[in-house]
Amino acid sequence: MSTPPPLVSILIPAYNERFFAEAFTSARAQTYRNIEIVVSDDSPGTVIETIVREAADARVRYLRNATRLGFDANFTQCFDLALGEHIKFLNDDDRLRPACVEMLSSVLASHPAVNLATSRRVVIDEQGRAQPDVVATTPISHVSGLFSGWELGNFALANSVNFIGEPTTVLFRRSALKLEDAHLFRWGGRDYHCLADLSVWLRLLAGGLAYYASATLSEYRIHGAQEQRKGDVGLSCLTERLWIARRARDAGFLASPGLYLAALGSVTRRCEAWLATGAASEADRVTLEQLLAEVAAEARATESAHARDSA
Repeated sequence: MSTPPPLVSILIPAYNERFFAEAFTSARAQTYRNIEIVVSDDSPGTVIETIVREAADARVRYLRNATRLGFDANFTQCFDLALGEHIKFLNDDDRLRPACVEMLSSVLASHPAVNLATSRRVVIDEQGRAQPDVVATTPISHVSGLFSGWELGNFALANSVNFIGEPTTVLFRRSALKLEDAHLFRWGGRDYHCLADLSVWLRLLAGGLAYYASATLSEYRIHGAQEQRKGDVGLSCLTERLWIARRARDAGFLASPGLYLAALGSVTRRCEAWLATGAASEADRVTLEQLLAEVAAEARATESAHARDSA
């Protein structure tokens, strides 16, 4: 008797009513049959609930939160509710291509050392029209294949760019991820928001393999309502970039001084670029200058330690 294919949990931490129907429809349209769709509804209205109820899809489990959980807790709740061996988050404003789950789950099923599978994704606008790539969506490779988790993580960290993908892009092995203090996005005692997804990917990549599919399997929507596009979040993002470089180094990434200095240099350039726009408030400017000084001091200490070790 043949073994059934792994159950894949498609998890939708829902809040954005405007685009939810598109995301939900793309989940239900997957060619891979052994799926469950978990919707954790954090929205203030009833639009999302109505869409789910009218679908009457037995594969769907719907939970309406009595009070708003917020970003971290809603993602964590979805993960806790999942029954699948493989996890596929789907942001409520993004879309999956029909073969997404089938292609990525098959890789994990046939390669036990692979903890994370990702793919090419395309940027779409509010109307769902394809847009030019941004830096983060630049293809990792033009051919599909396996990558060392250490190397892929180092590549993202040294450039301070999440080439690996947003939650919608990645499918991962549930058993490979252990939560810290029951928080999905907590790593090393810090809670990540802007780099929440990368904090998860790095934990999955440490010591394992990753797979990249060159086919476009998901659509990442960029629109003005996203929190990551607001300036106050941008400042915390810069701070998180330093945090994550430090934590990743402790976890075994950025093992050489050159790689760590490259990561610090990327943080520096991002801070300087924001200062150069003149858009930062006086308080933000002071904070950025303090962050730059902290990064510079850490770079000098790294260079000095390397010089002593090389003497």
